[in-house]
Amino acid sequence: MNKKLFLVLTTLSTVLFSCYKDIDMEEYRPEPDLVLNGVISADTNIMLSISRTKFFTDTSRYEIIKEAGVSLFVNGTFQEHLQWIDDNSFYGGGIYSSSYKPKTGDIIKLETTTTYGEAWVEETIPAKVPVENVTFSHKLIYDHTSYNVDSNGNIVEVPTIEITYRITFTDKAETANYYFIRIDNPRPPFEDLGNLDYSAEPVFVEQVSVVDGLFGDKTIQGQGGRSFTDNLINGKHYTLVIKETLPGGSYNYAPAWDRRIILYSITKSYHNYLTSMQLSADAKNSTNLSTFGFTEPVRIFTNIHGGVGIMATSQHDIVLTNLKDYLNIFLVFY
Repeated sequence: MNKKLFLVLTTLSTVLFSCYKDIDMEEYRPEPDLVLNGVISADTNIMLSISRTKFFTDTSRYEIIKEAGVSLFVNGTFQEHLQWIDDNSFYGGGIYSSSYKPKTGDIIKLETTTTYGEAWVEETIPAKVPVENVTFSHKLIYDHTSYNVDSNGNIVEVPTIEITYRITFTDKAETANYYFIRIDNPRPPFEDLGNLDYSAEPVFVEQVSVVDGLFGDKTIQGQGGRSFTDNLINGKHYTLVIKETLPGGSYNYAPAWDRRIILYSITKSYHNYLTSMQLSADAKNSTNLSTFGFTEPVRIFTNIHGGVGIMATSQHDIVLTNLKDYLNIFLVFY
């Protein structure tokens, strides 16, 4: 019996080791694609980053292309060639920049020529949509997670603070419009921000996959902001509702209460790109069907012809405030 078992094991190990084979991955290396990335707004110089895709075995860092030819056309007419500018504040040590500053409604086309091929992109500068009003409300949540010692030496519970933002603007009825809303703390280190939840707002719920939330998590997160359309609000004077939850006792100095509310007016292409990026992030970070292998990986949208990446056009309106002005009742806890 032992001899038979030894023979089986020996045969099996021989088979397993004989299946080993070296694979030269260079045989599968594809031709690199051009990568164009830029965000363009009215009254600012056009800036464009040009690089190339990398194969997964590459050990080199992100490769910026500095010798490209970049032609700018505005409303169908050649305007200028973008110039390379050395500037270490940009990743890769520089950027392509124009002297021309676009105007609302301009149709911007960029054509690039490099040793890796040619690519082009064309987008329109959208109109700014102003934020007309921002109001706040709040509630205290005693969830037994944070405690402090008061001036008398007593241990007291510090409540979690839930802030509700109501952000009002007017959508234009004549066209399909696309937006991106962001709430942040504009002061370094940009970390004094609670958890944002968009699930109380129908314009965000509309975009969430029907399978999201089936496994218990029904919040719609997005610390960096969320894009949305005017499908539900076309032509309306509308108020967005977004909630922020702040852990009790964590924000005991004035700059922590600073908030910047930014409403971006964006193009359909930029919306599609941001949505695909958010779906990709959600697929990686939340429990949904992709976790169980039931969905395909999210394909990141691109508007670059002959390459990948995104040329985003947008305009934005900013409201700066300090929550302390509205919520000073909470300061008794700090």
